[in-house]
Amino acid sequence: MSLEQVLEKVVACLQQEQIQFGIGGSLLLHHHGLPVTPRDIDLVVALADAERAVLLLSEMGTVLEQDETSLYATEVFQEFIIEGIDIDLMSGLQVRHDEGVFIYPFAEQSIDSVGPPFMALVDWYVIYQLIPGREQKVTMIEDVFTKQEVDRERLEQLRSLVLPQVVRNRIDQWLN
Repeated sequence: MSLEQVLEKVVACLQQEQIQFGIGGSLLLHHHGLPVTPRDIDLVVALADAERAVLLLSEMGTVLEQDETSLYATEVFQEFIIEGIDIDLMSGLQVRHDEGVFIYPFAEQSIDSVGPPFMALVDWYVIYQLIPGREQKVTMIEDVFTKQEVDRERLEQLRSLVLPQVVRNRIDQWLN
């Protein structure tokens, strides 16, 4: 199966079970027309639904062993292989940085309600700034921001969280 077919299958299963989730990562960037080639599926799931989502995806494929990393403090992280496609499920997403821990505020209203449930681009703009090696993706998102209206309300909400000053400063350019 292709990545798109697996995505369709996973989305249908999670939606049928009324699990709140959003699609992020490179698939989100690709959805916005950015020149990336998605190689996996990144799903962010509401914490209340995480256990059920893990169970459903484990029934659909293979659960992979997890390596511990000091960057993330995410409450639930599980990787799966379904029909040959890597799927990362995150819930209670948290990223450590020099000035504390960013706790991602999952919000159903920031998920597309029409078509596949893609997350807000501004969410991944902030998340990618906290992950080493993602500068190119941050720059691509900023290029999109120059061509379309930025969700200022959501960006202000994310800016109010525990973020490094350098990230706050970068967000400020879109709020001013």
